[in-house]
This record gives sequence, C-alpha cells and structure tokens, in this order.
Amino acid sequence: MPHSIFWAPGANTISNKEVTMAAFESKEQLYDVLNKMGAILAADEAFKKRIANANASMGIIVPELGAEYTIYFEKGTLRGAEGGADKATIAITLSGDTLDKLFSGKLDGESAYMYGYLKLRGDEWTAQTMAGYLWNIRTAYQQAKGGN
Repeated sequence: MPHSIFWAPGANTISNKEVTMAAFESKEQLYDVLNKMGAILAADEAFKKRIANANASMGIIVPELGAEYTIYFEKGTLRGAEGGADKATIAITLSGDTLDKLFSGKLDGESAYMYGYLKLRGDEWTAQTMAGYLWNIRTAYQQAKGGN
C-alpha cells in the first residue's frame, strides 16, 4: 500500500513518513548555492544600479546546518561571505527549507515572518528595503540551484 505524501507547513519538509528531504544536505552545499547566486547578482547591471545607494548587509543563519552567511550590498556592488551574520545590518534565522522556499518564491517573506518561520534581528525598515531585492534574488537563486 503506497504511503500518502503530505506537506506540513510547520515542518517545512515533504515527507512520506519514511523519507524526509531537506533543501540542503550540508552547509557547504548551501554556501555553494549562495556563492553562485551572489556571482549572478554581482554581474547583473540592472541590479547593480538598483543597489547603487545601498550600504547594508543581510546575515543568514541556518541553525540545523550550522551555517552562517552574509550578503553585503555596498554602493552598487554585492558580495557574499561565510560568517559575519552577528555583525550584519539585519540577520534572519530560518531553516534551510524555509530559505529555499523564500528564495524560490514559494513563500512570501512577510508571511514567513508573521507565521514564525523566520526570526529577524535588526531594523524592520531596512529588512523591508532588502525584501524589495527578493525578485532579483529569486531569479538568481533559481539559476544557481539549476546549476547544481
């Protein structure tokens, strides 16, 4: 008899009660995708114009992977680096699956925050400004994941 497959929003995983599939198997895999995404964004002239006046950073903390990554938006340039989330302008703490859904466009950032799927440290105004970059991030993230 086949197992039914269900999605539990609180669990952020797809499961058939025997197998749980995570978005990332390791922090190295996550870093690889985020580095590729950053390279795609850094080469995007329209995005560089969009962040021409930016001077902020977004720390990403994924506890189950022991991962911490920071994206720096600096006057028309973008770079990413492992670590540094504790010093970032804002930091979000979330599961790898929530990050995948957020950056894939399957989950809205505001909903993720309101339902407790992510925790925010830092100024909400700055977070809202950075949320405006999600469209570009989603496109680059999908390209980066497609290369895996």
